Amino acid sequence: MNKQDKLKKLQEQLDALKIFPKSKLVLQLKKQVTDKIKKLKLVKPPKRQINKQQLANQSRSAKLKKYHRYIKLIRNNFPNLDHSTIRKQFSKRRQGKEVSIPDAIWQNPSP
Repeated sequence: MNKQDKLKKLQEQLDALKIFPKSKLVLQLKKQVTDKIKKLKLVKPPKRQINKQQLANQSRSAKLKKYHRYIKLIRNNFPNLDHSTIRKQFSKRRQGKEVSIPDAIWQNPSP
């Protein structure tokens, strides 16, 4: 018996199960038959494709997490400054302006 015949026979069994009312046993049998069909067809589940928007969101999320971890490390060295103040000073520093936090902290904020 070749693969096509087996598939045809399983499909006939599946069609025959449609006659019966839905019950636990019928659903279980349908599941078994469909599983056998899938094994015969060797159907691989489709790979989940990530679209451009999801990829952009993941990238943005990773960068923002990195940024906020950096700000928190600096806040640990300066507990008297709040998060928003440190962010403002970081922005000014990137523009080349003078800030109250020394350059050594910006370069290595680890405690």
